Amino acid sequence: MIAIKKTNKTRIFLILSIIFLFLLFIIFCIFKFFHIELNERTGENVTFFETVKAVTTLNFDGQLEKEMKDTRLKRKHDNITIYYHESVSGLIPLTIKSLDMASQRVDSSLLGSFKKKPTDLIFMDLEEMDEFSTINDLSGIYSDFDKLIGIHVYEEDVESILAEKETPLFFFQKTILHEYAHVATHRKIEEFSVDYSDFPKWFVEGIAEYVVYHNTTVEYNSFNFDWLSFEELSGYKEWQDARLRDNANPYLQSHFTVKYLLDVYGDQVVVNLMENTKVNDDFYEALKQISGKDIDQLEAEIVSYYE
Repeated sequence: MIAIKKTNKTRIFLILSIIFLFLLFIIFCIFKFFHIELNERTGENVTFFETVKAVTTLNFDGQLEKEMKDTRLKRKHDNITIYYHESVSGLIPLTIKSLDMASQRVDSSLLGSFKKKPTDLIFMDLEEMDEFSTINDLSGIYSDFDKLIGIHVYEEDVESILAEKETPLFFFQKTILHEYAHVATHRKIEEFSVDYSDFPKWFVEGIAEYVVYHNTTVEYNSFNFDWLSFEELSGYKEWQDARLRDNANPYLQSHFTVKYLLDVYGDQVVVNLMENTKVNDDFYEALKQISGKDIDQLEAEIVSYYE
């Protein structure tokens, strides 16, 4: 009887060991796949260890990002690690204040709580910014692949920002608020297991601009710009074309569009649109269901709402 029990224990141990080794093999294959994928996407010779780190932390550090971090001071705040040169060190308290402001505005009524991930905020020069974006003339960027916010501040503006002069201070905080809103939007969309690319550009940019102007009166009649259709502001290419069009202002238009949705359909409309996009597998179908209107009719009503 004792011999039989020992034999059964041995068999169980062998079976569990085989299962464990099989799971290790599967995990290795998954990491190997990501290893190949990272090298192809980044064009870098990423080591297997770096791949494991990138997958487990969901934050990949490319060569340029490593170089920037190695040459900067560091300050951690909540889930954000700030990297900066000594020349802008005076801006760090204001940066932290702006991040807290952005977090509060996002959490309060727009998106609600979301699972935060480690994210880097790096003060960059224009050449470094260009490495992370194909768009010119930007003061801020966010790369979800790199989990990285890039901020550019002209040295001649630092003193004016610290003196809290209205215009330079506004644009500095605007950049941080806008880019943090993109971080939050990515995380919230992930909760619904929906692809970020399923959402039109005007929607995600409108969320970011709404965070910027939260509790601030922005008079529509103070601006004079051509109102474009949803179709002209939905895709990445269309958005870039719109930025270059005379008399167009896609950022402001997106702000007013998201504000209209919140004013008319309530504080939960942004989250509801994300959730219903998952259900319908189509953003505009979700928008049609929530508003009860065809897209053309809704576009006309938004314009009429402000005019």
